[in-house]
Amino acid sequence: MKMQQAMLWSLVLLATSAGASASKSPAWQVRKQDRSHQTMSQGSMDKSEQEEVAHPFLTHMGMPEGVRTHSLRLSGLTTSMDGESIGDFAFHYETGLTSLIGFHLRNDDYTTNPFTEAMFQYAAIRSKDGMSGISPLIEFEFPTRRAGSGIKTLFGFSSTLTLKRGAINQVLHYEPRDRMLEGSVAYVWEASKGVYPVIELLGEAMRGEKPTVNVLFGPKFKIGKSTIVGFAYESPITPRKEFSARFMLQLEFKW
Repeated sequence: MKMQQAMLWSLVLLATSAGASASKSPAWQVRKQDRSHQTMSQGSMDKSEQEEVAHPFLTHMGMPEGVRTHSLRLSGLTTSMDGESIGDFAFHYETGLTSLIGFHLRNDDYTTNPFTEAMFQYAAIRSKDGMSGISPLIEFEFPTRRAGSGIKTLFGFSSTLTLKRGAINQVLHYEPRDRMLEGSVAYVWEASKGVYPVIELLGEAMRGEKPTVNVLFGPKFKIGKSTIVGFAYESPITPRKEFSARFMLQLEFKW
């Protein structure tokens, strides 16, 4: 009888001890899970914020867009030269065909430039978060008006360096037929929530001619969940110039 009582008390003590441990363990686990969830949420938020930084006005993004992600930049332009002003418009569409391959379709002077470019870029080198890296590219310029003829093929690379509150994008490509080198670099940063100052350098050089370099700057403002508006001024900084000044109004959409 005494042995049975002793065994019964042992079982009671064991159950009590197990219950106490169980009551403590979930609370510790919940706190750990909460901290883990907060860390993951913060990381997701930071990446989301980086993804929402505005695009440059004219420069290509150095890394492909995400799959099933689309971006469209529509611009109205006023270009001045020798006291005359000419109106024009531009478009730049981009999307991710795969996780590594991006596609761009654009024309920066649709009514005066008879060629529209289609570019494919491959994300050969990527950071762990996929936000920075280097992408070799191939570009085809095909005629979209009668003034143009033939298809031009360009080769080069683009790159992106994502910063805490902004990004640097760069593109450089070479066209063998005309022996022309074109490139641009852009810095976009988030000055405050939904406000993005932008500065870009754009240039080209052709064999036998002096190079041209233009500087472009202006702000962009987020006016909706997926809509950004921007105003920019572009001016040559080299003796050789294609125009004296250019003003731009741009709408940027992402879906």
